[in-house]
Amino acid sequence: MHIGIFSESFAPVVNGVSISIETLGRELEKRGHRVSYFAPNFPGYQDERSNVYRLRSVRPSSIPDYPIALPGGNRMFDLFCSLRVDLVHTHTPFVVGTAGLGWAEATSVPVVSTNHTLYTEYVHYFHGPSWMWRWLVVAWMRYYYNRCNAVIVPSNATGKILQSYGVKTPWRAIPTGIELNNGHSERFDLRAKYRMMPQDRLLVYVGRIAKEKNLELLLESFKIVSAEEPRARLVIVGGGPYLEELKENAKIKGIGVRTTFTGPLERARLRDVFSQADIFVFPSLTETQGLAVGEAAAEGLPSVAVASGGIPEFVRDGETGYLVGNDAREFSGRVLSLLRDDEQRRSFGAAARAFSGSLSVDAMISKVLEVYETALGRAA
Repeated sequence: MHIGIFSESFAPVVNGVSISIETLGRELEKRGHRVSYFAPNFPGYQDERSNVYRLRSVRPSSIPDYPIALPGGNRMFDLFCSLRVDLVHTHTPFVVGTAGLGWAEATSVPVVSTNHTLYTEYVHYFHGPSWMWRWLVVAWMRYYYNRCNAVIVPSNATGKILQSYGVKTPWRAIPTGIELNNGHSERFDLRAKYRMMPQDRLLVYVGRIAKEKNLELLLESFKIVSAEEPRARLVIVGGGPYLEELKENAKIKGIGVRTTFTGPLERARLRDVFSQADIFVFPSLTETQGLAVGEAAAEGLPSVAVASGGIPEFVRDGETGYLVGNDAREFSGRVLSLLRDDEQRRSFGAAARAFSGSLSVDAMISKVLEVYETALGRAA
Protein backbone atom coordinates (compact mmCIF):
# COMPACT_ATOMS: atom_id res chain seq x y z
CA MET A 1 0.00 0.00 0.00
CA HIS A 2 1.22 3.53 -0.74
CA ILE A 3 0.18 6.04 1.93
CA GLY A 4 0.38 9.81 1.53
CA ILE A 5 0.85 11.48 4.93
CA PHE A 6 -0.06 15.18 5.21
CA SER A 7 0.72 17.32 8.26
CA GLU A 8 1.55 20.86 9.38
CA SER A 9 3.68 19.37 12.20
CA PHE A 10 6.68 17.56 10.79
CA ALA A 11 10.46 17.46 11.16
CA PRO A 12 12.34 19.46 12.30
CA VAL A 13 9.39 20.43 14.54
CA VAL A 14 9.34 18.16 17.58
CA ASN A 15 5.99 17.67 19.32
CA GLY A 16 3.51 14.89 19.95
CA VAL A 17 2.11 15.06 16.41
CA SER A 18 5.47 14.94 14.61
CA ILE A 19 6.69 12.14 16.89
CA SER A 20 3.52 10.15 16.17
CA ILE A 21 3.96 10.65 12.42
CA GLU A 22 7.62 9.59 12.48
CA THR A 23 6.72 6.45 14.41
CA LEU A 24 3.82 5.66 12.09
CA GLY A 25 5.76 6.18 8.87
CA ARG A 26 8.80 4.21 10.00
CA GLU A 27 6.76 1.24 11.14
CA LEU A 28 4.60 1.22 7.99
CA GLU A 29 7.76 1.04 5.91
CA LYS A 30 9.06 -1.81 8.07
CA ARG A 31 5.91 -3.73 7.15
CA GLY A 32 6.58 -3.23 3.46
CA HIS A 33 4.34 -0.23 2.77
CA ARG A 34 5.44 2.88 0.89
CA VAL A 35 5.07 6.31 2.52
CA SER A 36 5.22 9.81 1.00
CA TYR A 37 5.12 12.88 3.25
CA PHE A 38 3.71 16.34 2.51
CA ALA A 39 4.57 19.14 4.97
CA PRO A 40 5.39 22.87 5.10
CA ASN A 41 8.81 24.07 4.08
CA PHE A 42 10.97 24.87 7.12
CA PRO A 43 13.55 27.59 6.33
CA GLY A 44 17.12 26.37 6.72
CA TYR A 45 16.17 22.71 7.06
CA GLN A 46 17.13 20.17 4.41
CA ASP A 47 15.43 16.77 4.23
CA GLU A 48 17.70 13.75 3.93
CA ARG A 49 14.83 11.61 2.66
CA SER A 50 13.64 11.74 -0.94
CA ASN A 51 10.02 10.92 -0.05
CA VAL A 52 9.32 14.25 1.69
CA TYR A 53 7.61 16.94 -0.38
CA ARG A 54 7.51 20.48 0.97
CA LEU A 55 4.88 23.16 0.41
CA ARG A 56 5.83 26.83 0.53
CA SER A 57 5.28 28.37 3.95
CA VAL A 58 5.37 31.51 6.08
CA ARG A 59 6.47 31.84 9.70
CA PRO A 60 4.03 33.94 11.77
CA SER A 61 5.60 36.04 14.51
CA SER A 62 3.25 34.60 17.16
CA ILE A 63 4.37 30.99 16.50
CA PRO A 64 7.68 31.16 14.58
CA ASP A 65 8.51 27.52 15.28
CA TYR A 66 5.38 26.37 13.42
CA PRO A 67 5.50 27.40 9.73
CA ILE A 68 2.12 27.80 8.05
CA ALA A 69 1.92 26.25 4.60
CA LEU A 70 0.62 28.09 1.57
CA PRO A 71 -1.70 26.34 -0.92
CA GLY A 72 0.27 23.87 -3.01
CA GLY A 73 -0.88 24.86 -6.50
CA ASN A 74 -0.99 22.82 -9.68
CA ARG A 75 2.65 21.74 -9.59
CA MET A 76 2.28 20.00 -6.22
CA PHE A 77 -1.04 18.48 -7.24
CA ASP A 78 0.56 17.07 -10.40
CA LEU A 79 3.35 15.64 -8.26
CA PHE A 80 0.80 14.06 -5.95
CA CYS A 81 -1.01 12.51 -8.93
CA SER A 82 2.25 11.09 -10.27
CA LEU A 83 2.88 9.27 -6.97
CA ARG A 84 -0.36 7.27 -7.30
CA VAL A 85 -1.02 6.86 -3.58
CA ASP A 86 -3.64 4.36 -2.46
CA LEU A 87 -4.74 6.28 0.63
CA VAL A 88 -4.24 9.72 2.17
CA HIS A 89 -3.71 10.05 5.91
CA THR A 90 -3.92 13.64 7.16
CA HIS A 91 -2.80 14.66 10.64
CA THR A 92 -3.95 18.29 10.71
CA PRO A 93 -7.14 19.80 9.27
CA PHE A 94 -5.56 23.04 8.07
CA VAL A 95 -3.73 24.04 4.87
CA VAL A 96 -1.68 20.86 4.40
CA GLY A 97 -4.49 18.61 5.59
CA THR A 98 -6.99 20.43 3.38
CA ALA A 99 -4.67 19.95 0.40
CA GLY A 100 -4.48 16.24 1.17
CA LEU A 101 -8.25 15.96 1.50
CA GLY A 102 -8.95 17.93 -1.68
CA TRP A 103 -6.36 16.10 -3.78
CA ALA A 104 -7.63 12.75 -2.52
CA GLU A 105 -11.20 13.65 -3.45
CA ALA A 106 -10.07 14.83 -6.88
CA THR A 107 -8.38 11.48 -7.54
CA SER A 108 -10.95 9.24 -5.79
CA VAL A 109 -8.52 8.20 -3.05
CA PRO A 110 -9.90 7.45 0.46
CA VAL A 111 -8.95 9.74 3.33
CA VAL A 112 -8.19 8.85 6.95
CA SER A 113 -7.50 11.71 9.36
CA THR A 114 -6.06 11.67 12.86
CA ASN A 115 -7.20 14.39 15.25
CA HIS A 116 -4.23 14.81 17.60
CA THR A 117 -5.06 18.18 19.13
CA LEU A 118 -7.81 20.08 20.94
CA TYR A 119 -7.48 23.05 18.60
CA THR A 120 -10.05 25.12 20.49
CA GLU A 121 -7.50 25.46 23.31
CA TYR A 122 -4.98 27.20 21.04
CA VAL A 123 -7.06 30.14 19.84
CA HIS A 124 -5.18 32.53 22.14
CA TYR A 125 -2.42 32.60 19.52
CA PHE A 126 -4.73 34.46 17.11
CA HIS A 127 -5.86 38.06 17.15
CA GLY A 128 -9.49 38.77 17.85
CA PRO A 129 -12.17 37.47 20.25
CA SER A 130 -11.50 33.94 21.51
CA TRP A 131 -15.19 32.97 21.28
CA MET A 132 -15.20 33.80 17.58
CA TRP A 133 -12.11 31.69 16.88
CA ARG A 134 -13.51 28.80 18.92
CA TRP A 135 -16.73 28.87 16.93
CA LEU A 136 -14.81 28.94 13.64
CA VAL A 137 -12.50 26.09 14.72
CA VAL A 138 -15.40 23.86 15.77
CA ALA A 139 -17.30 24.61 12.55
CA TRP A 140 -14.25 23.84 10.44
CA MET A 141 -13.44 20.60 12.29
CA ARG A 142 -17.04 19.42 11.84
CA TYR A 143 -16.89 20.20 8.12
CA TYR A 144 -13.43 18.69 7.63
CA TYR A 145 -13.78 15.42 9.50
CA ASN A 146 -17.23 14.74 8.04
CA ARG A 147 -15.59 14.65 4.60
CA CYS A 148 -13.16 11.89 5.66
CA ASN A 149 -13.74 8.16 5.27
CA ALA A 150 -12.47 7.40 8.79
CA VAL A 151 -11.09 9.29 11.78
CA ILE A 152 -8.45 8.19 14.28
CA VAL A 153 -8.18 9.77 17.73
CA PRO A 154 -5.61 9.15 20.50
CA SER A 155 -8.27 8.64 23.19
CA ASN A 156 -11.97 7.95 23.60
CA ALA A 157 -12.37 11.36 25.22
CA THR A 158 -11.17 13.01 22.01
CA GLY A 159 -13.61 11.01 19.90
CA LYS A 160 -16.50 12.08 22.12
CA ILE A 161 -15.44 15.72 21.78
CA LEU A 162 -15.55 15.39 17.99
CA GLN A 163 -19.01 13.86 18.27
CA SER A 164 -20.12 16.84 20.35
CA TYR A 165 -18.96 19.08 17.48
CA GLY A 166 -21.27 17.20 15.11
CA VAL A 167 -18.71 14.91 13.49
CA LYS A 168 -20.58 11.87 12.11
CA THR A 169 -17.65 10.01 10.51
CA PRO A 170 -16.82 6.80 12.43
CA TRP A 171 -13.80 7.20 14.70
CA ARG A 172 -11.48 4.77 16.44
CA ALA A 173 -9.25 5.48 19.46
CA ILE A 174 -5.65 4.41 18.76
CA PRO A 175 -3.05 5.84 21.15
CA THR A 176 0.39 6.64 19.78
CA GLY A 177 2.76 3.77 20.54
CA ILE A 178 5.46 4.36 23.14
CA GLU A 179 9.04 4.07 21.98
CA LEU A 180 12.00 5.52 23.87
CA ASN A 181 15.16 3.85 22.64
CA ASN A 182 18.31 5.54 23.89
CA GLY A 183 20.62 5.71 20.89
CA HIS A 184 23.54 7.06 22.90
CA SER A 185 26.25 4.81 24.28
CA GLU A 186 26.87 7.13 27.24
CA ARG A 187 24.22 7.69 29.87
CA PHE A 188 22.90 11.22 30.23
CA ASP A 189 23.48 12.08 33.88
CA LEU A 190 20.86 14.71 34.65
CA ARG A 191 21.84 15.02 38.30
CA ALA A 192 25.53 15.50 37.58
CA LYS A 193 24.95 18.00 34.78
CA TYR A 194 22.80 20.23 36.98
CA ARG A 195 24.71 19.59 40.24
CA MET A 196 21.93 17.87 42.10
CA MET A 197 22.56 15.87 45.23
CA PRO A 198 21.90 12.09 45.40
CA GLN A 199 19.25 12.65 48.06
CA ASP A 200 17.32 15.20 45.99
CA ARG A 201 13.83 14.10 44.95
CA LEU A 202 13.16 15.04 41.34
CA LEU A 203 9.78 16.05 39.95
CA VAL A 204 9.97 16.10 36.16
CA TYR A 205 7.78 17.74 33.52
CA VAL A 206 8.46 17.05 29.83
CA GLY A 207 6.59 18.92 27.14
CA ARG A 208 6.10 22.15 25.29
CA ILE A 209 6.48 25.31 27.36
CA ALA A 210 3.32 27.18 26.42
CA LYS A 211 0.42 28.80 28.24
CA GLU A 212 -2.05 26.08 27.24
CA LYS A 213 0.05 23.56 29.21
CA ASN A 214 -1.14 25.12 32.50
CA LEU A 215 2.40 25.37 33.88
CA GLU A 216 1.54 28.13 36.33
CA LEU A 217 -0.36 25.48 38.30
CA LEU A 218 2.82 23.40 38.39
CA LEU A 219 4.87 26.31 39.75
CA GLU A 220 2.25 27.10 42.38
CA SER A 221 2.09 23.44 43.39
CA PHE A 222 5.85 23.14 43.62
CA LYS A 223 5.98 26.25 45.80
CA ILE A 224 3.84 24.37 48.32
CA VAL A 225 5.85 21.15 47.94
CA SER A 226 9.22 22.89 48.35
CA ALA A 227 8.06 24.56 51.57
CA GLU A 228 7.39 21.13 53.13
CA GLU A 229 10.01 18.95 51.43
CA PRO A 230 13.51 20.53 51.34
CA ARG A 231 14.89 17.76 49.12
CA ALA A 232 12.37 18.37 46.30
CA ARG A 233 13.60 19.72 42.96
CA LEU A 234 11.52 20.57 39.90
CA VAL A 235 12.96 19.82 36.45
CA ILE A 236 11.17 21.29 33.42
CA VAL A 237 12.27 19.80 30.09
CA GLY A 238 11.24 21.45 26.84
CA GLY A 239 11.12 24.69 24.93
CA GLY A 240 8.42 27.00 23.70
CA PRO A 241 7.10 30.56 23.59
CA TYR A 242 6.38 30.72 27.33
CA LEU A 243 9.82 29.58 28.53
CA GLU A 244 11.35 32.92 29.54
CA GLU A 245 8.18 34.13 31.25
CA LEU A 246 7.93 30.86 33.16
CA LYS A 247 11.54 31.20 34.36
CA GLU A 248 10.79 34.70 35.59
CA ASN A 249 7.63 33.54 37.37
CA ALA A 250 9.60 30.79 39.12
CA LYS A 251 11.96 33.46 40.49
CA ILE A 252 9.05 35.65 41.57
CA LYS A 253 7.51 32.71 43.48
CA GLY A 254 10.82 32.11 45.24
CA ILE A 255 11.42 28.68 43.71
CA GLY A 256 13.84 29.66 40.96
CA VAL A 257 16.87 28.16 42.72
CA ARG A 258 15.13 24.79 43.08
CA THR A 259 13.69 24.74 39.56
CA THR A 260 15.84 23.56 36.63
CA PHE A 261 14.96 24.46 33.06
CA THR A 262 16.89 22.19 30.70
CA GLY A 263 15.42 23.55 27.48
CA PRO A 264 14.72 21.06 24.68
CA LEU A 265 16.56 17.72 24.92
CA GLU A 266 17.09 15.04 22.30
CA ARG A 267 14.42 12.38 22.57
CA ALA A 268 17.16 9.80 23.06
CA ARG A 269 17.96 11.55 26.37
CA LEU A 270 14.45 11.34 27.80
CA ARG A 271 14.79 7.74 28.87
CA ASP A 272 17.69 8.70 31.13
CA VAL A 273 15.78 11.71 32.46
CA PHE A 274 12.78 9.59 33.42
CA SER A 275 14.95 6.88 34.99
CA GLN A 276 16.57 9.43 37.33
CA ALA A 277 13.32 11.11 38.39
CA ASP A 278 10.97 10.25 41.24
CA ILE A 279 7.62 11.54 39.95
CA PHE A 280 6.34 12.76 36.59
CA VAL A 281 4.20 15.89 37.03
CA PHE A 282 1.76 16.93 34.31
CA PRO A 283 -0.64 19.88 34.79
CA SER A 284 -1.89 20.27 31.19
CA LEU A 285 -5.61 20.71 30.53
CA THR A 286 -5.39 20.32 26.74
CA GLU A 287 -4.06 16.81 26.05
CA THR A 288 -5.70 14.28 23.75
CA GLN A 289 -3.25 11.63 24.99
CA GLY A 290 -0.24 13.17 26.71
CA LEU A 291 2.52 11.14 25.05
CA ALA A 292 5.05 12.01 27.75
CA VAL A 293 2.83 10.40 30.41
CA GLY A 294 3.12 7.05 28.63
CA GLU A 295 6.85 7.54 28.03
CA ALA A 296 7.40 8.20 31.73
CA ALA A 297 5.31 5.14 32.63
CA ALA A 298 7.45 2.99 30.33
CA GLU A 299 10.42 3.88 32.54
CA GLY A 300 8.55 2.99 35.72
CA LEU A 301 7.76 6.57 36.71
CA PRO A 302 4.45 7.27 38.48
CA SER A 303 2.53 10.41 37.53
CA VAL A 304 0.57 13.13 39.23
CA ALA A 305 -1.58 14.72 36.53
CA VAL A 306 -4.63 16.90 36.13
CA ALA A 307 -7.65 14.79 35.13
CA SER A 308 -8.48 16.50 31.86
CA GLY A 309 -8.85 15.53 28.20
CA GLY A 310 -7.46 12.10 27.43
CA ILE A 311 -5.16 11.91 30.47
CA PRO A 312 -7.52 9.77 32.63
CA GLU A 313 -7.20 7.00 30.02
CA PHE A 314 -3.43 6.86 30.55
CA VAL A 315 -3.05 7.42 34.30
CA ARG A 316 -4.91 4.93 36.49
CA ASP A 317 -5.79 6.86 39.61
CA GLY A 318 -4.46 5.17 42.74
CA GLU A 319 -2.66 2.51 40.69
CA THR A 320 -0.11 4.07 38.30
CA GLY A 321 -0.29 7.56 39.76
CA TYR A 322 -2.80 10.15 40.91
CA LEU A 323 -5.36 12.17 38.99
CA VAL A 324 -6.24 15.53 40.51
CA GLY A 325 -8.34 18.58 39.83
CA ASN A 326 -6.98 21.87 38.56
CA ASP A 327 -6.01 22.86 42.08
CA ALA A 328 -2.52 23.57 43.42
CA ARG A 329 -3.21 22.27 46.92
CA GLU A 330 -4.63 18.98 45.70
CA PHE A 331 -1.79 18.59 43.19
CA SER A 332 0.92 19.32 45.75
CA GLY A 333 -0.76 17.08 48.34
CA ARG A 334 -0.58 14.07 46.03
CA VAL A 335 3.04 14.84 45.14
CA LEU A 336 4.01 15.07 48.81
CA SER A 337 2.23 11.82 49.67
CA LEU A 338 4.22 9.97 47.00
CA LEU A 339 7.51 11.59 47.98
CA ARG A 340 6.98 10.48 51.59
CA ASP A 341 5.98 6.91 50.77
CA ASP A 342 8.78 5.06 48.98
CA GLU A 343 6.88 1.78 48.88
CA GLN A 344 3.80 3.37 47.35
CA ARG A 345 5.91 5.19 44.78
CA ARG A 346 7.69 1.98 43.76
CA SER A 347 4.37 0.13 43.54
CA PHE A 348 2.86 2.83 41.31
CA GLY A 349 5.99 2.84 39.17
CA ALA A 350 5.86 -0.93 38.61
CA ALA A 351 2.16 -0.72 37.71
CA ALA A 352 2.88 2.17 35.33
CA ARG A 353 5.55 0.17 33.54
CA ALA A 354 3.17 -2.79 33.20
CA PHE A 355 0.38 -0.55 31.87
CA SER A 356 2.71 1.02 29.27
CA GLY A 357 3.02 -2.42 27.67
CA SER A 358 -0.48 -1.94 26.25
CA LEU A 359 0.79 1.09 24.32
CA SER A 360 3.15 -0.78 22.00
CA VAL A 361 4.09 0.55 18.58
CA ASP A 362 3.26 -2.81 17.01
CA ALA A 363 -0.28 -2.71 18.37
CA MET A 364 -0.71 0.86 17.10
CA ILE A 365 0.36 -0.01 13.55
CA SER A 366 -1.88 -3.09 13.38
CA LYS A 367 -4.91 -1.03 14.41
CA VAL A 368 -4.07 1.78 11.98
CA LEU A 369 -3.82 -0.71 9.13
CA GLU A 370 -7.24 -2.06 10.08
CA VAL A 371 -8.63 1.47 9.78
CA TYR A 372 -6.93 1.85 6.38
CA GLU A 373 -8.54 -1.36 5.10
CA THR A 374 -11.94 -0.22 6.37
CA ALA A 375 -11.53 3.18 4.67
CA LEU A 376 -10.52 1.51 1.40
CA GLY A 377 -13.64 -0.67 1.64
CA ARG A 378 -15.90 2.31 2.28
CA ALA A 379 -14.39 4.20 -0.64
CA ALA A 380 -14.92 1.23 -2.94
